[in-house]
Parts: sequence; C-alpha cells; structure tokens
Amino acid sequence: MSLYNPVMLSLPFLVFWVIIFLARHELGWRGSAIAVAIWLGLLIGFAYLGISPYIFVAAQALMDCILIIVIFGGDIRIR
Repeated sequence: MSLYNPVMLSLPFLVFWVIIFLARHELGWRGSAIAVAIWLGLLIGFAYLGISPYIFVAAQALMDCILIIVIFGGDIRIR
C-alpha cells in the first residue's frame, strides 16, 4: 500500500463538495462562496508551504465538521 493513498486523500474532498451542494439553501451563495474561498486558501497555502497532504486532509476534515455544525445549527443528537 502506498504512503499517499489517493482514496483516503480524496474522501474529505468529496465530502466537502457534497456538504456544499446539500447546504446550498442553508448557506446561500455568500456562505458557499466563503466556504469555497477558505478551502482554496487552505489548498494554496498548504501547496505553497510544501506541507504533507495528510495534514491538509486533516484540516479539510475539520472544515467538514465545522460546516456540518453550522448547517445543523449545533443541534446534533449524538445518542
């Protein structure tokens, strides 16, 4: 198995775009544009600094979690 597994690196990427698509009415065009701009900033910043793709995946997964909390308004039942 390769160190850079493309499936594991692309999972948060796909989840991010699915969340943006599903939350387009909740976020509006401005909220969606801000989320995409933050994502692009993360991508460009990590690529420019030469940081490991795995750390970018962790940052992207954190952004996915934040988007889910924003969309559901912090009203998520765990049990």
